[in-house]
Amino acid sequence: MSESKNESKNESKNTYNGSYEVGDHVQYQPLPGRGFNISTEGEITDVVTSKQPAGDRGLKVNASPEDPRYVIRNDNTGKETAYKEKHIDGTTE
Repeated sequence: MSESKNESKNESKNTYNGSYEVGDHVQYQPLPGRGFNISTEGEITDVVTSKQPAGDRGLKVNASPEDPRYVIRNDNTGKETAYKEKHIDGTTE
């Protein structure tokens, strides 16, 4: 039974094909969907591909390999928050 769980986790990792990786420095929208056109920069510290708590506040994200969440550490505040790929404008550097 535990073997099939491990196989599922490995399959999830193999099917992830997101655009960003841990260590990428990105520009992103910190307030998505609030009518603000503000962007800031930070570093991706984790790529979440399953339903689990993420970021400093430990909020549960509804991520999957097809719809990952990127945990980004804000360069100005140091806070870590999970974002969908559509809120990331691209890499910097």
